[in-house]
Amino acid sequence: MQDRTPAPAWLRAVAVVAAVAALLSTLPDPASRTGAVAYLVPVALAFALTALAVPRVPRPRRGPWCWLLAGQLLYLVGESTLAGLQLRGSEAWPTPADAVYLLAYVPVTVGLLGLNRQRGGASHRGSLLDAGVVTLSAATLFGVFVVLPLATDSTQGALARVTSAAYPIADVVLVHLLARMVTGPGARTRAFWFLAGGTAATVVADVAWTVVQHRTGGDVAPRSLNVLWLSFYLSIALAAFSASAPALAEKKPAGTGGLTPLRLVVLALAAALPSGVLVLLALTGGTTPVAWLATGSVLLIALVVARIWDLLQQVRSQAVQLAALARTDPLTGAANRRTWDHELSRACATARAQGTSFLVALLDLDRFKAFNDSRGHQAGDELLKAATAAWTEALAGDGFLARWGGEEFAVLLPFTTDPAPALARADALRAVVPHGQTCSIGTAGWDGVEEPATVLRRADAALYSAKTGGRDRLVHDGPATAAAGATGPSTPATGATARRTT
Repeated sequence: MQDRTPAPAWLRAVAVVAAVAALLSTLPDPASRTGAVAYLVPVALAFALTALAVPRVPRPRRGPWCWLLAGQLLYLVGESTLAGLQLRGSEAWPTPADAVYLLAYVPVTVGLLGLNRQRGGASHRGSLLDAGVVTLSAATLFGVFVVLPLATDSTQGALARVTSAAYPIADVVLVHLLARMVTGPGARTRAFWFLAGGTAATVVADVAWTVVQHRTGGDVAPRSLNVLWLSFYLSIALAAFSASAPALAEKKPAGTGGLTPLRLVVLALAAALPSGVLVLLALTGGTTPVAWLATGSVLLIALVVARIWDLLQQVRSQAVQLAALARTDPLTGAANRRTWDHELSRACATARAQGTSFLVALLDLDRFKAFNDSRGHQAGDELLKAATAAWTEALAGDGFLARWGGEEFAVLLPFTTDPAPALARADALRAVVPHGQTCSIGTAGWDGVEEPATVLRRADAALYSAKTGGRDRLVHDGPATAAAGATGPSTPATGATARRTT
């Protein structure tokens, strides 16, 4: 008989939770003594699972989970207190359990914010604005239809009104945390979905319980709402117990802001909801604090405008980055061949207009293929980057450097009348080639009338002469003392001699 592979820890935890949920569905009336005691079983189980799981999270990422564990403890204390009051037949409200429930929102909020910060959500402006739209929409509706009626209910005492209003306010905080989790960057692991689903469940349960109380005035929640509240407790435990809990803090690139079609629909509905409710009430003759709904609608418009502005800034930034990528060589960071062609054409036009000239130099690293084959492509790439950095520093802004292709580079050196200083600067580039390597250089001075391709072709021919002539040398196509703007044809001539033989 073959041994069976043990089920993963998270699967075993899910099985336990499923069994508890199935047991809960068979419980007697939640208002009974048996129901009150039995309700504590999954709450205690959730706290125990969380307490066992949190130490397994790596210490650098454990802080937010410790806050969630503290919240679980407060929930257990609150539920135990409420169960004790029910067993004694107490009907007073608010109860000490309410103070504990409200206090539990604090560590839960800190824990979820800490996880969001670890995931990089705190620095992503687009996600913060998206979460702000959803939160403001919920806050407007909660404030108009729940908080204000509860806070102004003269049939209740001051403490009862404050407690009643505190719960929907705390739910708005949970809505904000849920929106930040869903809209922010970060890994979408199993632990993430447990936390997001549990947070959504408790918000739905709280809203439904408020509606039930308004309609029936009852003080015992239906079993379905108890299941939703228990799922919140258990989801925290499952998230901590999941093997993906440490990965929940992994950051992911924000991309283009995450504006998927689904997110756009949700944001549009959230932004339009208060205004839609206002229109509906006007059509049906309903009475409500119009000023509050109108204020919320105006603030939502401001947030939407801010989100559009943020998107425009992202598009502009990406356009600048794409333009830079189109102009530069990705390996060395030097200008690429496309940029070189543009600069060479511009140099011809400028020199023609100003009566000056310029020198074109083509540099080729000697025996680069052998270097690459013997030391590896990584070493070859490092040589190219180091050579680019050395040549850029040697030019000190007095010249334009581009990667021509492979191990070949092109340099543009302007001069006024005498090309000799430009030739000296070009030849000085041989002295700074890193890693003990050498390079060959071919140069040509613009004759004042030729096309850019022609002067480049002459420099390429001079480079070929330098390579075939022994490498590690500079060959110039034309006299080193030719005047700028000369119209006569140039003739190949060797400029600087070799630094060392190869």
